[in-house]
Amino acid sequence: PAALHVVGKDILRFHAVYWPAFLMAADLPLPKRVFAHGWWTIDGEKMSKSVGNVIDPLQLVEQYSVDATRFFLMADVTFGADGDFSHEKMIYKVNANLANEVGNLCQRTLMLVFKNCGKAVPCEVGPYTQDDEKLLRSAGALHAKTAEAISSQAIHKYVE
Repeated sequence: PAALHVVGKDILRFHAVYWPAFLMAADLPLPKRVFAHGWWTIDGEKMSKSVGNVIDPLQLVEQYSVDATRFFLMADVTFGADGDFSHEKMIYKVNANLANEVGNLCQRTLMLVFKNCGKAVPCEVGPYTQDDEKLLRSAGALHAKTAEAISSQAIHKYVE
């Protein structure tokens, strides 16, 4: 059986009431959970093929990169809620979080290595300090924390 059945919120009743009844009548296993995702709008308007305002994710990848697109789709809207897309929001989110925050972290880390480690990542490491141990424990706890976020469809927390 499916561990998770993800459906659009407009068809939740069918998939949460009727579909399980069909499965039970056929003596088939039920999904363990049903999760309804929200709608994506574009500039405040519901996306529609007939209106012609749909967003092709492949075009987003081509324009912004696969990493930037993944980050935006995971980080911008709480999964399950409605969200609004605009190219301006995408550019802002990617610049603010990926370019500025992650870029700043990389720059600071590289400068620390440059200044304090002879301009190279050390090959041999001495005994860990209390701060090292604390950092390693914190990093070790991330797996459980992110796994919980993913299993509860709190994808936006995964990228925080």
